[in-house]
Amino acid sequence: MEWTVAKRFVIILLVIINVVLAGLNMKQKQDNSMSSSQEKAIFQVLSQNGITLYTDLNIDIHPMDRLEARVPSYSKEELETVFFDGGKTKVSPGTKTIYKGESKTLVLSGDRGSFTDQSIKKGVSALGKEDAIKQAERKMEKMKRVFGNYDLSYVSKTEEDWQVEFSSVQDDRNIFSNHFTFFVSDEGIYQVDFTYCEITGTTQEKKDIYMADEALLTFMREWNKGDAARDAAIQKIELGYDLLEQGEAVSGTGLYLEPCYRIYLMEEREPYLVNAYTCQIVKKND
Repeated sequence: MEWTVAKRFVIILLVIINVVLAGLNMKQKQDNSMSSSQEKAIFQVLSQNGITLYTDLNIDIHPMDRLEARVPSYSKEELETVFFDGGKTKVSPGTKTIYKGESKTLVLSGDRGSFTDQSIKKGVSALGKEDAIKQAERKMEKMKRVFGNYDLSYVSKTEEDWQVEFSSVQDDRNIFSNHFTFFVSDEGIYQVDFTYCEITGTTQEKKDIYMADEALLTFMREWNKGDAARDAAIQKIELGYDLLEQGEAVSGTGLYLEPCYRIYLMEEREPYLVNAYTCQIVKKND
């Protein structure tokens, strides 16, 4: 009899604990995401300043750490495989390392690289957006063995090409500073520009970050600094990591990535970058 009573007591206690934990988890989720009143307020403030928001703000925030990275060292064979389809190259070392094939050239400098195929002409008239994306995705898939996983992030068109961009994804984290841009013409991919650093770990404890509405207010103040009153249309806002400080990039040390919001406008190709730790606009020397 006593055992039956004790067992019932334990069951009731476990039920109470589960209810309390569920409540705490729900509160934490609410604390980590914007309320409907917050979303309404930021929509109104932006609208009053000539800025239209064409995206939702469904971004859960949580304390984030700072990432440490380095410029990787590549083997000649793996670069020939992913860029030159296995063809052999001649290497010219120096401040910039140059790999040269018959018509293809790869130039590496620190965490940046640029590949060109001179046998493919520029110009786009018949190639559609979806076909350009498919070509870039096939090439990006081949590069996964060296550079890891990437997601499609942006597509734009010029008179010469489609420009298809990918950003790195590691452990469900967007690494904005690791990105590839494919230049696709009617004849194929004639150029690939990329920035890549190898994530090696974290450098400090996790810190609280600002919410998306606060990042948007920072952008609004920066946008309003312009001489003439301008309207703007925000098509996307993302949270991830970007390279903010650079030390001895050539030796592979002193690279740090911090949480950032990227704010994309319909009128401009390059996004605005807001440091999620400080809620300050980041000026990059690109």
